[in-house]
Amino acid sequence: MIMGVMSDSHGNTIAVKKAVEKAPHVDLWLHAGDYVQDAVYLEKITSVPVMKVAGNGDWNNTEVAEDEFFMVEGKKIWLTHGHKYQVKWGIDYLRELAQKNCADIIIFGHSHIYLEEYQEGRLFLNPGSVSLPRDGKEGSFAIINFSVDKNLFQVNRYTI
Repeated sequence: MIMGVMSDSHGNTIAVKKAVEKAPHVDLWLHAGDYVQDAVYLEKITSVPVMKVAGNGDWNNTEVAEDEFFMVEGKKIWLTHGHKYQVKWGIDYLRELAQKNCADIIIFGHSHIYLEEYQEGRLFLNPGSVSLPRDGKEGSFAIINFSVDKNLFQVNRYTI
């Protein structure tokens, strides 16, 4: 299973398309919010399933949840935008809730800055913004490859 992860596209479908073109084969895409309509576009151009959550930029969307929990390859994944969890000031609140919810991989956005951090056996991953990075770097997304080993996975950052 290969999972693509992007966030904070903010209506920039050109950036979404560039990410898709640069990505290897992906079995599932995750969009961590801020413009869920871009996740719909992503699904349309890739023809693979897309899991999505609403972010603070999706204030008028009441049909998409702000948090999703699901299993992939035996790992419990928590997909959230992160605006409700103060991620611009760190991941302490996320870490506390991840432990409470037994999440193995926590994927979030909101800060527009790439973060890949392992704590207490959990992966905290912010793919950065695919269209509006705030770290002085290029737009980015991530790929999680579960095919490396049955018990391991590999994360790679891609820039567009």
